[in-house]
Amino acid sequence: MTVTQLPLVDFGLFLHGNEDQREQAAKQLVESFVNHGFVRLKNHGISRDFVKQIWHWDRAFFQLPDEVKMKIVHHPGSNLQRGWCRKGTETTSKLHKENAENSPKGKGELLDEKEHFDCGPRGDSEFPNKFPSEGDLPGFKAFIEQYFDIAQEVSRHIMRACEVGFGMPRNSLVERCIPSASELRMLHYPPVSVERLQTGTIKRAWPHTDFGIITLLFQDSLGGLEFEDRNKPFTFVPIISSDENELIVNTSQTFQRWTNGVVKAGLHQVNVPPELRTAKEGYIPARYSSVFFLKAHREVSVGPIDQFVTEERPPMYPNITALQYQQEMTEILY
Repeated sequence: MTVTQLPLVDFGLFLHGNEDQREQAAKQLVESFVNHGFVRLKNHGISRDFVKQIWHWDRAFFQLPDEVKMKIVHHPGSNLQRGWCRKGTETTSKLHKENAENSPKGKGELLDEKEHFDCGPRGDSEFPNKFPSEGDLPGFKAFIEQYFDIAQEVSRHIMRACEVGFGMPRNSLVERCIPSASELRMLHYPPVSVERLQTGTIKRAWPHTDFGIITLLFQDSLGGLEFEDRNKPFTFVPIISSDENELIVNTSQTFQRWTNGVVKAGLHQVNVPPELRTAKEGYIPARYSSVFFLKAHREVSVGPIDQFVTEERPPMYPNITALQYQQEMTEILY
Protein backbone atom coordinates (compact mmCIF):
# COMPACT_ATOMS: atom_id res chain seq x y z
CA MET A 1 0.00 0.00 0.00
CA THR A 2 1.43 3.37 -1.05
CA VAL A 3 1.47 6.20 1.50
CA THR A 4 0.27 9.45 -0.05
CA GLN A 5 0.13 11.84 2.91
CA LEU A 6 0.99 12.14 6.58
CA PRO A 7 -1.64 12.18 9.33
CA LEU A 8 -2.63 15.63 10.59
CA VAL A 9 -3.10 15.67 14.38
CA ASP A 10 -4.92 18.45 16.23
CA PHE A 11 -2.40 19.00 19.01
CA GLY A 12 -4.69 21.54 20.64
CA LEU A 13 -6.67 18.57 21.95
CA PHE A 14 -3.63 17.46 23.93
CA LEU A 15 -2.75 20.96 25.10
CA HIS A 16 -6.26 22.07 26.10
CA GLY A 17 -8.61 19.07 25.94
CA ASN A 18 -10.10 16.82 28.58
CA GLU A 19 -8.45 13.57 29.65
CA ASP A 20 -10.01 11.50 26.86
CA GLN A 21 -9.08 14.07 24.20
CA ARG A 22 -5.51 14.28 25.49
CA GLU A 23 -5.15 10.51 25.38
CA GLN A 24 -6.66 10.33 21.88
CA ALA A 25 -4.29 12.98 20.51
CA ALA A 26 -1.30 11.34 22.22
CA LYS A 27 -2.12 7.95 20.71
CA GLN A 28 -2.55 9.47 17.23
CA LEU A 29 0.83 11.16 17.58
CA VAL A 30 2.63 8.02 18.71
CA GLU A 31 0.93 5.91 16.03
CA SER A 32 2.16 8.25 13.30
CA PHE A 33 5.66 8.29 14.78
CA VAL A 34 5.77 4.48 14.86
CA ASN A 35 4.32 4.05 11.35
CA HIS A 36 6.01 6.91 9.50
CA GLY A 37 8.58 8.63 11.70
CA PHE A 38 6.66 11.83 10.89
CA VAL A 39 3.47 13.69 11.74
CA ARG A 40 1.84 17.03 10.89
CA LEU A 41 0.45 19.12 13.74
CA LYS A 42 -2.07 21.95 13.85
CA ASN A 43 -2.92 24.08 16.91
CA HIS A 44 0.56 23.37 18.23
CA GLY A 45 1.01 26.58 20.18
CA ILE A 46 3.15 28.66 17.80
CA SER A 47 1.08 31.53 16.43
CA ARG A 48 0.62 32.38 12.77
CA ASP A 49 2.10 35.84 13.33
CA PHE A 50 5.19 34.33 14.92
CA VAL A 51 5.70 31.97 11.96
CA LYS A 52 5.59 35.01 9.65
CA GLN A 53 8.38 36.52 11.73
CA ILE A 54 10.43 33.34 11.25
CA TRP A 55 10.33 33.89 7.48
CA HIS A 56 11.23 37.57 7.89
CA TRP A 57 14.34 36.82 9.94
CA ASP A 58 15.29 33.78 7.86
CA ARG A 59 15.46 35.93 4.72
CA ALA A 60 17.07 38.85 6.54
CA PHE A 61 20.01 36.75 7.72
CA PHE A 62 20.76 35.13 4.37
CA GLN A 63 20.53 38.45 2.55
CA LEU A 64 23.55 39.64 4.53
CA PRO A 65 26.77 39.90 2.48
CA ASP A 66 29.06 36.88 2.77
CA GLU A 67 31.76 39.01 4.39
CA VAL A 68 29.34 39.77 7.25
CA LYS A 69 28.32 36.13 7.65
CA MET A 70 32.01 35.12 7.57
CA LYS A 71 32.45 36.87 10.92
CA ILE A 72 30.45 34.03 12.51
CA VAL A 73 31.41 31.16 10.19
CA HIS A 74 31.33 27.62 11.60
CA HIS A 75 34.57 25.66 11.31
CA PRO A 76 34.02 22.00 10.32
CA GLY A 77 34.79 19.25 12.81
CA SER A 78 33.20 17.45 15.74
CA ASN A 79 32.21 20.64 17.59
CA LEU A 80 28.49 21.38 17.51
CA GLN A 81 27.37 23.72 14.74
CA ARG A 82 27.28 27.39 15.68
CA GLY A 83 26.91 30.41 13.41
CA TRP A 84 26.94 30.31 9.60
CA CYS A 85 27.59 27.09 7.66
CA ARG A 86 28.46 27.90 4.07
CA LYS A 87 26.96 26.11 1.09
CA GLY A 88 28.57 22.71 0.60
CA THR A 89 29.99 22.50 4.14
CA GLU A 90 27.52 19.96 5.54
CA THR A 91 27.14 16.80 3.46
CA THR A 92 24.09 14.76 4.48
CA SER A 93 24.91 12.19 1.78
CA LYS A 94 27.52 10.70 4.14
CA LEU A 95 24.86 9.68 6.67
CA HIS A 96 23.23 6.98 4.55
CA LYS A 97 25.18 4.42 2.52
CA GLU A 98 22.40 4.08 -0.07
CA ASN A 99 23.18 7.61 -1.26
CA ALA A 100 26.60 6.53 -2.53
CA GLU A 101 25.26 3.22 -3.87
CA ASN A 102 22.59 4.99 -5.95
CA SER A 103 24.75 7.87 -7.20
CA PRO A 104 26.49 8.31 -10.57
CA LYS A 105 29.94 6.70 -10.42
CA GLY A 106 33.06 8.77 -10.93
CA LYS A 107 31.32 12.15 -10.81
CA GLY A 108 32.69 13.44 -7.52
CA GLU A 109 31.34 14.10 -4.03
CA LEU A 110 27.60 14.26 -3.36
CA LEU A 111 26.95 17.81 -2.15
CA ASP A 112 24.11 19.64 -0.40
CA GLU A 113 22.86 22.84 -2.03
CA LYS A 114 22.11 24.80 1.14
CA GLU A 115 23.47 27.19 3.75
CA HIS A 116 22.30 27.54 7.33
CA PHE A 117 22.57 29.39 10.63
CA ASP A 118 22.75 27.33 13.85
CA CYS A 119 22.53 28.16 17.53
CA GLY A 120 22.17 26.35 20.84
CA PRO A 121 20.64 27.40 24.15
CA ARG A 122 21.39 30.89 25.37
CA GLY A 123 24.40 31.14 27.66
CA ASP A 124 25.95 27.89 26.39
CA SER A 125 29.53 28.12 27.69
CA GLU A 126 30.66 24.77 26.26
CA PHE A 127 29.66 25.59 22.67
CA PRO A 128 29.08 29.38 22.60
CA ASN A 129 26.60 30.83 20.13
CA LYS A 130 27.69 33.13 17.33
CA PHE A 131 25.30 35.90 16.30
CA PRO A 132 25.65 38.82 13.88
CA SER A 133 26.37 42.04 15.74
CA GLU A 134 23.50 44.42 16.45
CA GLY A 135 25.12 46.74 13.96
CA ASP A 136 24.98 44.10 11.22
CA LEU A 137 21.48 42.72 11.93
CA PRO A 138 19.64 44.48 14.77
CA GLY A 139 16.98 42.40 16.52
CA PHE A 140 18.06 39.04 15.09
CA LYS A 141 19.65 37.66 18.28
CA ALA A 142 16.64 38.62 20.44
CA PHE A 143 14.20 36.98 18.02
CA ILE A 144 16.23 33.77 17.69
CA GLU A 145 16.53 33.40 21.47
CA GLN A 146 12.76 33.89 21.83
CA TYR A 147 12.10 31.38 19.03
CA PHE A 148 14.43 28.85 20.68
CA ASP A 149 12.58 29.07 24.00
CA ILE A 150 9.15 28.70 22.34
CA ALA A 151 10.26 25.71 20.26
CA GLN A 152 11.81 24.04 23.30
CA GLU A 153 8.53 24.35 25.20
CA VAL A 154 6.48 22.98 22.28
CA SER A 155 8.93 20.07 22.03
CA ARG A 156 8.48 19.30 25.71
CA HIS A 157 4.71 19.16 25.23
CA ILE A 158 5.25 16.67 22.40
CA MET A 159 7.46 14.59 24.70
CA ARG A 160 4.71 14.67 27.33
CA ALA A 161 2.27 13.43 24.70
CA CYS A 162 4.66 10.58 23.88
CA GLU A 163 4.80 9.67 27.57
CA VAL A 164 0.98 9.42 27.57
CA GLY A 165 0.88 7.56 24.26
CA PHE A 166 3.41 4.96 25.43
CA GLY A 167 2.00 4.73 28.96
CA MET A 168 5.26 6.00 30.48
CA PRO A 169 5.62 7.71 33.87
CA ARG A 170 5.17 11.48 33.74
CA ASN A 171 8.37 13.39 32.93
CA SER A 172 10.32 10.21 32.10
CA LEU A 173 11.15 11.70 28.68
CA VAL A 174 10.92 15.40 29.52
CA GLU A 175 13.48 15.21 32.33
CA ARG A 176 16.03 13.80 29.87
CA CYS A 177 15.89 17.11 27.98
CA ILE A 178 16.73 19.33 30.98
CA PRO A 179 18.86 21.40 30.91
CA SER A 180 18.44 22.15 27.24
CA ALA A 181 21.06 21.09 24.71
CA SER A 182 18.81 21.59 21.67
CA GLU A 183 19.71 23.42 18.47
CA LEU A 184 17.82 25.84 16.24
CA ARG A 185 18.59 26.12 12.53
CA MET A 186 17.52 28.63 9.87
CA LEU A 187 18.00 27.34 6.31
CA HIS A 188 18.32 28.84 2.86
CA TYR A 189 18.40 26.73 -0.29
CA PRO A 190 19.61 29.10 -3.05
CA PRO A 191 18.15 29.01 -6.58
CA VAL A 192 19.76 26.14 -8.44
CA SER A 193 19.88 25.38 -12.16
CA VAL A 194 18.02 22.38 -13.52
CA GLU A 195 21.17 21.39 -15.41
CA ARG A 196 23.18 21.27 -12.18
CA LEU A 197 20.61 19.10 -10.43
CA GLN A 198 20.53 16.71 -13.38
CA THR A 199 24.19 15.77 -12.80
CA GLY A 200 23.00 13.58 -9.93
CA THR A 201 25.68 14.86 -7.54
CA ILE A 202 23.71 17.82 -6.12
CA LYS A 203 20.62 17.72 -3.91
CA ARG A 204 19.06 20.25 -1.57
CA ALA A 205 19.43 17.61 1.14
CA TRP A 206 20.22 13.93 0.62
CA PRO A 207 18.22 11.17 2.35
CA HIS A 208 19.20 11.18 6.02
CA THR A 209 17.94 10.92 9.57
CA ASP A 210 18.52 13.50 12.31
CA PHE A 211 20.57 12.86 15.48
CA GLY A 212 18.34 14.26 18.23
CA ILE A 213 15.03 13.15 19.74
CA ILE A 214 12.54 14.89 17.46
CA THR A 215 12.81 17.69 14.91
CA LEU A 216 10.25 20.50 14.52
CA LEU A 217 10.09 22.00 11.03
CA PHE A 218 8.36 24.81 9.20
CA GLN A 219 8.82 25.07 5.43
CA ASP A 220 7.81 27.87 3.08
CA SER A 221 5.17 27.56 0.37
CA LEU A 222 7.66 26.14 -2.16
CA GLY A 223 7.94 22.92 -0.15
CA GLY A 224 10.28 20.10 -1.15
CA LEU A 225 10.52 18.04 2.05
CA GLU A 226 9.84 14.33 1.48
CA PHE A 227 9.53 11.38 3.88
CA GLU A 228 10.25 7.72 3.21
CA ASP A 229 7.34 5.45 2.31
CA ARG A 230 8.24 2.54 4.59
CA ASN A 231 6.16 0.17 2.47
CA LYS A 232 8.63 0.91 -0.36
CA PRO A 233 12.00 1.50 1.31
CA PHE A 234 14.08 4.39 -0.04
CA THR A 235 11.18 5.82 -2.02
CA PHE A 236 9.95 9.22 -0.90
CA VAL A 237 6.62 11.03 -0.65
CA PRO A 238 6.30 14.85 -0.74
CA ILE A 239 4.91 16.39 2.44
CA ILE A 240 2.10 18.63 1.25
CA SER A 241 0.91 21.28 3.70
CA SER A 242 -2.23 23.26 2.98
CA ASP A 243 -1.19 25.82 5.59
CA GLU A 244 2.28 27.28 6.22
CA ASN A 245 1.43 27.26 9.92
CA GLU A 246 1.38 23.45 10.01
CA LEU A 247 4.23 22.07 12.08
CA ILE A 248 6.00 19.03 10.67
CA VAL A 249 7.63 16.79 13.27
CA ASN A 250 9.96 13.87 12.62
CA THR A 251 11.52 11.32 14.94
CA SER A 252 15.29 11.17 15.18
CA GLN A 253 18.08 8.77 16.12
CA THR A 254 18.07 9.41 19.88
CA PHE A 255 14.36 8.53 20.05
CA GLN A 256 15.05 5.37 18.06
CA ARG A 257 17.78 4.42 20.52
CA TRP A 258 15.70 5.24 23.61
CA THR A 259 12.78 3.14 22.35
CA ASN A 260 15.12 0.30 21.31
CA GLY A 261 13.95 0.55 17.71
CA VAL A 262 10.21 0.68 18.43
CA VAL A 263 10.14 4.23 17.04
CA LYS A 264 12.50 4.46 14.09
CA ALA A 265 14.06 7.73 12.99
CA GLY A 266 12.22 9.30 10.06
CA LEU A 267 14.27 9.11 6.86
CA HIS A 268 13.78 12.23 4.73
CA GLN A 269 15.24 14.40 1.99
CA VAL A 270 14.70 17.80 0.39
CA ASN A 271 13.89 17.42 -3.30
CA VAL A 272 12.63 19.56 -6.14
CA PRO A 273 8.86 20.08 -5.68
CA PRO A 274 6.86 17.66 -7.91
CA GLU A 275 5.37 20.40 -10.10
CA LEU A 276 8.87 21.61 -11.08
CA ARG A 277 10.45 18.25 -11.92
CA THR A 278 9.52 18.26 -15.60
CA ALA A 279 11.58 21.40 -16.27
CA LYS A 280 14.38 20.88 -18.79
CA GLU A 281 16.16 24.19 -18.19
CA GLY A 282 16.08 27.28 -16.02
CA TYR A 283 16.26 27.60 -12.24
CA ILE A 284 14.46 26.06 -9.29
CA PRO A 285 13.46 28.94 -6.96
CA ALA A 286 15.03 29.55 -3.56
CA ARG A 287 13.59 27.68 -0.57
CA TYR A 288 13.53 28.66 3.10
CA SER A 289 12.85 26.50 6.12
CA SER A 290 13.45 26.47 9.85
CA VAL A 291 14.10 23.48 12.08
CA PHE A 292 14.45 22.90 15.81
CA PHE A 293 16.38 19.82 16.88
CA LEU A 294 15.23 18.69 20.34
CA LYS A 295 18.29 17.16 21.98
CA ALA A 296 18.83 15.23 25.18
CA HIS A 297 20.86 16.77 28.00
CA ARG A 298 24.50 16.16 27.09
CA GLU A 299 25.26 13.79 29.99
CA VAL A 300 22.10 11.68 29.51
CA SER A 301 22.50 8.19 28.06
CA VAL A 302 21.18 7.56 24.57
CA GLY A 303 21.00 3.84 25.23
CA PRO A 304 17.61 2.06 25.41
CA ILE A 305 15.15 2.97 28.18
CA ASP A 306 14.31 -0.05 30.38
CA GLN A 307 10.62 -0.01 29.41
CA PHE A 308 11.55 -0.86 25.81
CA VAL A 309 13.94 -3.72 26.65
CA THR A 310 12.54 -7.27 26.95
CA GLU A 311 13.82 -10.83 26.56
CA GLU A 312 12.35 -10.81 23.06
CA ARG A 313 13.82 -7.37 22.36
CA PRO A 314 17.26 -7.14 23.99
CA PRO A 315 19.20 -3.84 23.97
CA MET A 316 20.12 -2.82 20.43
CA TYR A 317 22.29 0.20 21.30
CA PRO A 318 25.13 0.89 23.76
CA ASN A 319 24.94 3.36 26.63
CA ILE A 320 26.89 6.43 25.53
CA THR A 321 26.14 10.04 26.39
CA ALA A 322 24.11 12.30 24.14
CA LEU A 323 27.15 14.55 23.63
CA GLN A 324 29.40 11.64 22.64
CA TYR A 325 26.83 10.48 20.11
CA GLN A 326 26.27 13.99 18.74
CA GLN A 327 30.00 14.59 18.25
CA GLU A 328 30.50 11.24 16.53
CA MET A 329 27.72 11.98 14.06
CA THR A 330 28.68 15.64 13.52
CA GLU A 331 32.20 14.61 12.55
CA ILE A 332 30.76 12.37 9.82
CA LEU A 333 28.83 15.33 8.36
CA TYR A 334 31.98 17.35 7.77
